[in-house]
Amino acid sequence: MPQQLYRMSLNKYSGFLITSLFICAIGHAQEKNTMEKDSMSMQNLNEVVVTGESQVMSLSKKLFAVGVLDQRDIAKVAGNNLADILNYNLNITVTPDPSTGRSTISMFGLDGQYVKVLIDGIPMASDNGMGNNIDITQINLEDVERIEIVEGSMGVLYGDNAVAGVINIVTKRGLENAKWQLQLSVQEETVGDEYEWFDKGRHIQNAKLSHQLSEKTSISIGGSRNDSAGFYNGYKGKNYVNIQDNTVVNDGLRGMEWNPKEQFTAFGNLNTALGKHNIFYKFQYYDETVPVYNRFVNGRLNSDTGMVEPTTLDETFDTQRVMNNLNISGPLKGQTIYNLSFSQQTQKRYYQQYVYNILQRGIESYIADNLSQSSEIWYSKGFVGNMVPKSDFFNLQLGYEFTHQTGFDAIATGEYSNDVVENTLENYDFFGVADFNISDRFSIFPGARYTNNSQFGNKLIWSLSSTYDITDTFKVKAILGSAFRAPNFEELFFYFVDSNHNVQGNPNLDPEDGISIFLNLEDKFRLGESSMLKTAFKSYYFDIKDKIASVITTDEEDRNLFTFANVDYSKILGFSLENSLIMDHWQLSLGATYLGESTTIDESLASNSGYLWSFNLQSSVGYTIPTIRTTLSAQLKYNGKTQVVLNDTDGPVIGQTDDFTWMDASVRTNITKNFNITLGARNIFDIVRVNASDVPSGAHGSSVSSSRLFGNGRSYFLKLLYNLNFN
Repeated sequence: MPQQLYRMSLNKYSGFLITSLFICAIGHAQEKNTMEKDSMSMQNLNEVVVTGESQVMSLSKKLFAVGVLDQRDIAKVAGNNLADILNYNLNITVTPDPSTGRSTISMFGLDGQYVKVLIDGIPMASDNGMGNNIDITQINLEDVERIEIVEGSMGVLYGDNAVAGVINIVTKRGLENAKWQLQLSVQEETVGDEYEWFDKGRHIQNAKLSHQLSEKTSISIGGSRNDSAGFYNGYKGKNYVNIQDNTVVNDGLRGMEWNPKEQFTAFGNLNTALGKHNIFYKFQYYDETVPVYNRFVNGRLNSDTGMVEPTTLDETFDTQRVMNNLNISGPLKGQTIYNLSFSQQTQKRYYQQYVYNILQRGIESYIADNLSQSSEIWYSKGFVGNMVPKSDFFNLQLGYEFTHQTGFDAIATGEYSNDVVENTLENYDFFGVADFNISDRFSIFPGARYTNNSQFGNKLIWSLSSTYDITDTFKVKAILGSAFRAPNFEELFFYFVDSNHNVQGNPNLDPEDGISIFLNLEDKFRLGESSMLKTAFKSYYFDIKDKIASVITTDEEDRNLFTFANVDYSKILGFSLENSLIMDHWQLSLGATYLGESTTIDESLASNSGYLWSFNLQSSVGYTIPTIRTTLSAQLKYNGKTQVVLNDTDGPVIGQTDDFTWMDASVRTNITKNFNITLGARNIFDIVRVNASDVPSGAHGSSVSSSRLFGNGRSYFLKLLYNLNFN
């Protein structure tokens, strides 16, 4: 099987390279102080972040550390989906799965089950629940105003599973200085060194039409198509077969290294105001098709001609999602405000397995053509804030959240198909956060959420946050709270049973719980009229009990049963230092994080691994040339060696993934007022596979060396964007 193993010898020099680049750029920028001010205005220190509850609070009084990625950040990397933009976040790791096409994230060492993804404050439906473990390649950015990354355990405000943080996608609303806007873009990318107009590479088209009906009302409609033809990397594709002497030779070269995927997104938005009350409605339809090509070819003979007729058993997964979101907000009485959200979302995944005739290039027959996953979600959330507006010492916010999900996630054949049933999961939550202003600079925010779940009953989620402004710019934020995660729909109800498989969810799972601690110290330094340095030190700790993990047991028929159980215990301790600098036409950032994880697979075995540490670096450089309306930018992230405790037949063992470095660079220029071009390169260090150790096997615990697929090699992209504003 062809593999490209890349070990970058320059990885060990990454820290030196990044630091040198950062220092040199600062030195050069200081020499430019006499140049005219950058056309990009600096963000105000009291910028308001609109993330549900936080819309009524400025950053200087927020409970959590918040990062904002705006349209400039998206544009400079030609970001089409959320994976493109989050890949270079210091505390977020994007993990792709080439077989399914999914990309999920981990944050502060916790996987996507502990991170909640919201669209305008409303959790997004996913394959296995609502808001968690989202495939971030399914989130298109063409209609996005900004991305808010809120760090810290936020279970009180956002419910179970918001342990590491929340990512909120904020939709663009309204137009400025125009009644109509037509936005068109085309983006072409190579996949490694592979590119053709249709059959290779990545091909993206976007269109959006917006209209300002009146001063208070705007509408927009649009669509996006993202066609990724997959990554061959030495494989021969869908229609390859090796025939010698009228016999099929299975050389394992059929198919692709990275399966193709075609995505289509259509959306419509309505934003209006009735007096002081704002109403926002968003509709979105999403369709994704992922074919999976079997490497094994069946060399059957035609009974009439005696000639070989190669066939293979291929699969196709088609996911369809419909989202209807409504938000209403405004003043309730005086300065007291309310915010109401309602959502209805459906997601369906269709599974096809069929016999494909390679020489005739067509489907002969279907083995399976089923709806394998279906869910319908009804959701509502509301809160009343600033309930004691006349008090300088005390304030209060109260709210509710309701989720009703019905559906199934199952692949079953034969007699087992009769066991597929629809399940229901409901949550009724009530929460409150109090604000005690001890002084002008010191505040305490105790909070609690009472959650009632149809599967495991009543639970209490709590938090205690505090903010202390040492100076107007030097701020300290501390958060102590529950590390509460409820089992998702898949872990509870998944059903994949046939003659060869027996994988089932466990409806008797308990929620995970534990303690989380976040400490954030942040300071800002004005270096001049158009220069600012921001420095933040963060420390975090998680102690999670009853972690849900995959286990192997036996069923009533004495067959191996793969299921889930509360068996693991995990501790994570981490530190990060982040710096960002804006100086005239320069924008620079440099950050590092050091994270350790201790895992106990089974407490009865006393198999605590101790802390396994990893080190990451992140840096970015941007330079704007106002005279030619051009911005040059580069992003780099060093992913250090990671280790993880794995459960082997001989006991817990440690698996390892080697270090590697990502780097992208781009040039974005405005040809005219309405037309701009972005040209760049992704994965400059040509990462494809990274050495990794598998689960050790054998009586003596010998390890099997392998590699893990992370990228598709050095790629190049060109994006053309046209905006036409008219009245």
